[in-house]
Amino acid sequence: MAFGYLKVQALTSRGFVPVEDATVSVSQAGPDGGRLLLNLQLTDDSGQTAPFAVDTPELSNSLSPEQARGWTDVTVTVSHPNYDNIIVQTAQIFPGVTTVQEARLIPRGALASDGAETEVFDVPDQAL
Repeated sequence: MAFGYLKVQALTSRGFVPVEDATVSVSQAGPDGGRLLLNLQLTDDSGQTAPFAVDTPELSNSLSPEQARGWTDVTVTVSHPNYDNIIVQTAQIFPGVTTVQEARLIPRGALASDGAETEVFDVPDQAL
């Protein structure tokens, strides 16, 4: 098994202001069909989490099309009391690489509906 790294950057929706104290959880599908929590952090004053290691397949798995996928899928959830939630499904972590996942948060009440909203993004598989 190899390792890749994930770092999350929480910003306001226009990307100008970091969001401090956003809760970032990272999970992946567990063997029993449930979710396995890999990491839980708060963003710092620059809106970032510390990078953390994620188990990934070996780099050799992505060197030719007939081999298995060369990355690990994780789900990243970002929440803050003043902003709508964001869920990034199937974020891809590659061996030996630090992935920076941006989360552009929309202030609560800025959308047409009342109350908290959740934006869900599904990242398609890479064509390696």
